[in-house]
Amino acid sequence: MQKRTLKKLLCLIVCMWGNFFYAQTVKGKVTSGGANLPGVSVIVQGTKNGTVTDFDGSFVLNNVEPKALLLFSYVGYKNLSIPADTKSVMQITMISDLEKLNEVVVIGYGTSKRKDINGAVSSIKASEIQDKPFVSIDQALVGKAAGVNVTQNSGTPGGGISVQIRGITSINGNEPLYVIDGTPVFADKNNDTFSFSALGGGNGQTKNSALSGLNISDIETIDILKDASATAIYGANGANGVVLITTKKGKKGKSKFTYETYLGTQEIRNTVDVLNLPEYAAYQAKIYKLNGEPVPYQYQKPNLLGNGTNWQDELFRTATMYNHQLSFSGEKEGTRYYTSLNYFDQEGIVLNSDFNRLSMRLNVDSNVKSWLKIGNNLSVSKSSQQVVRNDDRGGLVMNALRQSPELPVRTPDGSYAGPTSGLGSSANEATNPIALSEYNNSTTERFKINGNLFADFTLIKGLVFRTELGYDLNFAKSSTFAPKYTLGNVNELLNKSFKQQDQSYYWNIKNYLTYNKTISEKHNFTFLLGQEAQESRYEYLSGYRSGEFLNKNFTNLNIGDIDTAVNGNGSGRWSMTSYISRLNYSFSDRYSFSASIRADASSNFGPNNKWGYFPSFSGGWTVSNEKFFEPLSNSINYLKFRAGYGTVGNQNIPANRYQTILSLLSSPFGGVSPTIDNLGNPNIKWESLKSFNTGFELAMLNNRVKLDFDYYVKNSSDFLTKQINDESNQSALNYYLNTGEIVTKGIELTLNTRNIATENFNWDTTIIFSKYNNELTRFQGEGKSLLGKVQFDLYNVTRTTEGQPVGQFYGYVTDGLFKNAAELAAGPVQEAGTGIGDIRFKDLNGDGKIDSKDQTAIGDAIPDFTYAVTNNFRYKNFNLGIVLTGSQGNQIYNFTRHYIDGIYPGFGDRFGNVSTQAIHAFEPGVNENTDVPRITLNDPNGNGRISNRFVEDGSYLRIQNVSLSYDLPSKIFDNSFISKVRLYVNVQNLYTFTKYSGFDPALGNLDQNITLSGIDLGRYPVPRTISAGVNLEF
Repeated sequence: MQKRTLKKLLCLIVCMWGNFFYAQTVKGKVTSGGANLPGVSVIVQGTKNGTVTDFDGSFVLNNVEPKALLLFSYVGYKNLSIPADTKSVMQITMISDLEKLNEVVVIGYGTSKRKDINGAVSSIKASEIQDKPFVSIDQALVGKAAGVNVTQNSGTPGGGISVQIRGITSINGNEPLYVIDGTPVFADKNNDTFSFSALGGGNGQTKNSALSGLNISDIETIDILKDASATAIYGANGANGVVLITTKKGKKGKSKFTYETYLGTQEIRNTVDVLNLPEYAAYQAKIYKLNGEPVPYQYQKPNLLGNGTNWQDELFRTATMYNHQLSFSGEKEGTRYYTSLNYFDQEGIVLNSDFNRLSMRLNVDSNVKSWLKIGNNLSVSKSSQQVVRNDDRGGLVMNALRQSPELPVRTPDGSYAGPTSGLGSSANEATNPIALSEYNNSTTERFKINGNLFADFTLIKGLVFRTELGYDLNFAKSSTFAPKYTLGNVNELLNKSFKQQDQSYYWNIKNYLTYNKTISEKHNFTFLLGQEAQESRYEYLSGYRSGEFLNKNFTNLNIGDIDTAVNGNGSGRWSMTSYISRLNYSFSDRYSFSASIRADASSNFGPNNKWGYFPSFSGGWTVSNEKFFEPLSNSINYLKFRAGYGTVGNQNIPANRYQTILSLLSSPFGGVSPTIDNLGNPNIKWESLKSFNTGFELAMLNNRVKLDFDYYVKNSSDFLTKQINDESNQSALNYYLNTGEIVTKGIELTLNTRNIATENFNWDTTIIFSKYNNELTRFQGEGKSLLGKVQFDLYNVTRTTEGQPVGQFYGYVTDGLFKNAAELAAGPVQEAGTGIGDIRFKDLNGDGKIDSKDQTAIGDAIPDFTYAVTNNFRYKNFNLGIVLTGSQGNQIYNFTRHYIDGIYPGFGDRFGNVSTQAIHAFEPGVNENTDVPRITLNDPNGNGRISNRFVEDGSYLRIQNVSLSYDLPSKIFDNSFISKVRLYVNVQNLYTFTKYSGFDPALGNLDQNITLSGIDLGRYPVPRTISAGVNLEF
């Protein structure tokens, strides 16, 4: 017993001495820049043993093994891993986490550290857009940068995207210049496919995104140049901002294979409220009574009917999408390489509107000599896009809204059904949209090649000469077939075939010197001097035929009727020679200055105005690096003021408009005859944009809060518009003229906060806010305006005039309804058929009658402000990202309601369906407390005229994106060829909070026309997308 007790005592003594020798106390102090840091987390790696520093930065940590690693972490500072020191008081110095200031940013014809940039530049990393099923990179910009507004002009897969940087710059297109690895891609040029726009419909659906051929998984960084001091280096092409895209390159280390795949589903988020069958029957009964006709038996007892055909459910489907991406990258003996192969396939939520793309990339650069580096960036893609007719009254979406729920999709014999009552074969009647989606076939195939070849010669230390050849080649082939058919009373009497081939070639050659010099470790110079030549050519060939022998399988034009032939052919060319120079200077990380100038000579302008000169200046003062600022450095870690001014140009018009251009037309008597297509104006000149920008960058509270603020003024003058020399003459000649001036002012704010930062949990927030307004300050003289028309120019919806914003909705102002005879008698004279229950329009000029002189501005699509909030959470290996986007104060002209609000069953569409607003229509003695006018035949009062009745609040808050990923622990793959596995799920367009009654309030520009912004005319809806994927690294 005594021996056992003695053994226990000896063991206890050994353990006590073991703790003394092997688990000791560590003391220390944590500082930064000489200041004590309280609240720093100190943890023994691999354990839960930890503490935090006290008010004076000191800490005490017990039970620490001598060889242990201590992890120091603090919000706004770089994490440290330091071996424990048990013999002395540890002195820990933490480094401010302002690494973004030293990030290298692409600025055009070179790079710069972010801290030396004085212009307005936003950057997006690959990690911010990974794991998301974007078709094109411009979709990935949504909610990522202040002042960048991205909307989809159509939800069709591969469809057009509208990107505006800092609002409206010009009437002639506002898309930015995209530059991929130094090679420009022009978003506004040569991307149309005419398809159904030749047979009706708008080209918002058919204009393909300029970047739809670019695989998003190949992107490394995106840098957005927003103000003229940053974009002036691009001269005539920089007016609308510049988006610089850098693709991935090989990195040091062993070669790496990456395979990524995801599968997704898409569905429509919401539908438009139209009448079901019982409601439709009651509505039709009222129409028959209005017309003095007996009510048919099928409409006499609506409550006994089922719901009928829901045409939206029939047209919209749950669609799939999938993506496969394989890449290989690395570096060996001074040669970097990255290559990838991608296949993407997306069904449309509307039947027969699919898109697929096969793409390949090869990036290689090599240091072949100590003084010579050569390289190549190459991208090749092939895509196929099915296009359905939309964006007009005859489109599939509009037909789904207007088709009667009484009509089945198919008849008992399996053929497609059509309306069997109404006004015969009127082409205005709604047609079976499911039949149209199958009958009408339109496909566009595209082949794109983009890239460059370059060589860098190091002449002496710091002096590098680069020569570069860039190219962007585009080939498109469109084929559209619309068959004859009979669907009830609706007939199409001719088989129609339309084909078009487009091709464009762009190349540029750049030669420039870059000299970097540092003097006394304080003075830093970068000087650029160069020359560039570029040329773009395009041509198209089209043909149309109709005929009995054409069918879906045989659409060759030569079997069509020659008498119906309509052929088209066109070509164009522009070229430009340029000289560029830029000087960047910084002193002691406190003062920085940049100046540049570019001279462009363009073939688009005549000898009088061929040359344009585009200078820029910018400067910055980093106040926080001054000695007098040191007392504030504990609370304000970084503060920089900056300002810039620059001039850029715009030449976005068809080629050679300064010359008179002749076209050849077929003569009905045989042969051809010349006609003037454009009346030359030798005095047209560059559009000019002068821009001023000022702002500041602030980091405070130990870098937990970072704020960027910008204020800008843009003055666009001499913008080019197409004129008609005699508006009363249909044969009048077209010509171009420098006509006016637009002033845009705005502010931008980006706020980044690091809310929580610990070893296992991080929470970061980014808030962006943008606000701008614009005004047309001058346009051709008093009384002149620019009209925005829709539906084959039948309806004038917008008017752009002096003193007002661009693209204002223009029409009549409503003033309630005439509720009784007294109000009708006291009101202004409207129309001969005006009655009780009709809309009362305001007599704005007070002449006692309602006519065109009473039209005025009734709204516009420009928001009061836009915003986005991004929250990123990380817990161990889990990452959760939530992006909210919103717009406040923008208005929408809901032209869809013009057709479906049920206030006048006219225009040959008496039996078409209408919105549920018809239920609330005015009826004397039955429903008088309403703002919905009476149901009439053929609308004698003009209740359906363009008015503020159809202007709606387009404000919204959208859950834009929710993504969740999990990185499997690396130790699982210790004995495997797999090095990393990431699983993820993603939801895009999850939900939208809005009062707008249409499919989607985030509208782009109808027909890609800036004067038709915010007009909804049966637009293809943008779907909700849910996807799941895996990323493997080997």
